[in-house]
Amino acid sequence: MTDLKIKNYYTFAKFPNPMIVEIFAREKGIDLFAIEKTVDAPGLENRNAEHLARNPAGQLPYLELEDGTVIAETISICEWLEEVKPEPACIGSTPEKRAVARMWQRRMEEHFVYPTFYSVRFWTASEDCSGPLKNFFAQRNKVLIPGAWKEMQAWGLSRLEWLEDLKKGSPSDYIAGDELTVVDIQVYTTLVFFEDLGAPFMKDHGDKLPWTKAFIARMAERPAVKKCHEHIKELFG
Repeated sequence: MTDLKIKNYYTFAKFPNPMIVEIFAREKGIDLFAIEKTVDAPGLENRNAEHLARNPAGQLPYLELEDGTVIAETISICEWLEEVKPEPACIGSTPEKRAVARMWQRRMEEHFVYPTFYSVRFWTASEDCSGPLKNFFAQRNKVLIPGAWKEMQAWGLSRLEWLEDLKKGSPSDYIAGDELTVVDIQVYTTLVFFEDLGAPFMKDHGDKLPWTKAFIARMAERPAVKKCHEHIKELFG
């Protein structure tokens, strides 16, 4: 992708962090897909010597630029894409809007996204989990706390309930206000990906989360989100 000087985009599109970057890029009109390299994350290809030499943390997705620079970490990738292609803005078009978007991204990442991710990771190591996800993270995380998965999930739920209370007094279509930002993509992806994979927030608590339910529906209608889901279906069926 010569205009942005990206050589390769390494990803596994159906996983949540790659979904965040894909939706973000599509919202900005950035085509990463001509340079997309699918990495077999379930088979731990991203942890082999070749990938670890470029990206020692071993996670996906990551970018390799033409000058050899490697950019990993989902939000860092989104921030870089915003820097090199500011319009349309997905992290805010003014310093104030960017600060507010980043404030909300940290609020939801720390208290909803991370607890949800870890609740599922811990659940897969617990006696409560059976099926194909059982011990999925055993070779990926050195420390898993199976006895803590319910508490981590309750932590994530408490942040959704907190958001619901705020939106009652200050309604808006999106988390940081009336414009879509990166936090919306991150929260939406976390909600829909894990709904059937150990964190069924809407199935179990949807009656208490009307704003969140409407938010999911609103996000699902965005062209970038639809194209992301279509892309995943094309790749994986």
